[in-house]
Amino acid sequence: MNLEKYYPDIIKSISDLVKIPTVYDAASVTPAMPYGKDVYAGYEWLKEKALTDGFEVLEFDGHALAIRIPGNNTGERIDVVSHLDVVAPGDGWLDDPFSGAVSDGAIHGRGTQDMKAALMLTYYGLKYIKDQRIPLKREIRVVAGCDEERTMEDIRYYAKKSGDPVFAFTPDGKFPYTLGEKGALMWRVDGFGDTSIEVLDGGVQCNVVSPVASALIRNGGSPDEYEKMLKQKGYPGGVSREGTCIRLRVFGKAAHASRPQDGENATVRLLELVSCVNSDPLAELLYRCFSDYNGKGAGLDYDIEPMGKLTMNLGILRIRDNKVSAEVDCRYPYGITSDILTDKLQKALSPLTVTLQYDDKPTLADKNSPWLKILLDTYREISGDINAEPVISGGVTYGKAIKNCVAFGPGREGDQVLAHQANERIEIERVKQLFRIYTTAMIRLAAS
Repeated sequence: MNLEKYYPDIIKSISDLVKIPTVYDAASVTPAMPYGKDVYAGYEWLKEKALTDGFEVLEFDGHALAIRIPGNNTGERIDVVSHLDVVAPGDGWLDDPFSGAVSDGAIHGRGTQDMKAALMLTYYGLKYIKDQRIPLKREIRVVAGCDEERTMEDIRYYAKKSGDPVFAFTPDGKFPYTLGEKGALMWRVDGFGDTSIEVLDGGVQCNVVSPVASALIRNGGSPDEYEKMLKQKGYPGGVSREGTCIRLRVFGKAAHASRPQDGENATVRLLELVSCVNSDPLAELLYRCFSDYNGKGAGLDYDIEPMGKLTMNLGILRIRDNKVSAEVDCRYPYGITSDILTDKLQKALSPLTVTLQYDDKPTLADKNSPWLKILLDTYREISGDINAEPVISGGVTYGKAIKNCVAFGPGREGDQVLAHQANERIEIERVKQLFRIYTTAMIRLAAS
């Protein structure tokens, strides 16, 4: 395959799409723009590009769009499913998170790893198939959803309207492919607690390890005590006097909630400091429950094969006048149910109230599927990683929301994972290899 001529356009397209800050914006939601104006701007950009390149575009009321080759719309269907939306950039960036800069052998910005690069690579894979007029036995679509990072209702809407494909993959995981995904749920925690915390703001999004937390603390402790505790723990942050209160700011490290071991939760750190200095009842309760990201403090430390350990992330915490509101992300293995987990967390957090807001149960694909053999063989052949074996993931992908779908790359074991973190980027040489893998897989799935 002569793929080299596509590289300049691919790199430019990834850069241009990264420049559009496709973050959900509740303030600008309308029936035509169900996820806000910024996500819709990315949707419109991709639609216009596809039409200009001679594709047929199917629209699904602003929730998703499907791109296909004109005339190739009969028989079985293969979907290649990506998302346009990204998480908020958060703090810690060395440069503009939406610069799309191409420098130092990489493309920089929010969404380069998760997952605008992969979206454009599969788009150009479809363009290669169209340009070369490769005869196909099945329809193949590149589908772009708009709300994967929050609810995945976008792709459920698409699937309801479009029907199920015979097979699908989403380039939003690890190679060689994801055999199974842990269950994913979100809890809401509300109530009132006895606390010296006047105001607390921690975290940026439920499925992101909190990179920064700030609190205004009354009645207890001194700036010197907090400074001493910050240094003792080795946590970056700052302390100042604000009227009669103490302002405490603590930094952590953002990471995807499915991999809390890659991050450091600033909100949990702040709760620890307040617990240590003030012996604060609410801070002690919350710290005890969330200090261990495998759930030990709440009695949720399950470790069940083949999926392994449960993980839990205190993503958002807000406190105002003793009123608590929080959002908690949890990834859980086969062998335990969300009802049992919710009941246990409720007991651990009493008198606060725990509500299950969202629950996607664990999934496990059939390892003997001929479609999965195509993915495995293609990856092993092109990457040279002949011993690669399917993985179990704590991540949530569209594989939970659309039938017959698995995650297929773009990550590899040992890669630096920058999804949901500051200074996200993807190397250009990696982009080139991925383009060959995805284009080859798409041809084999649709033409063989």
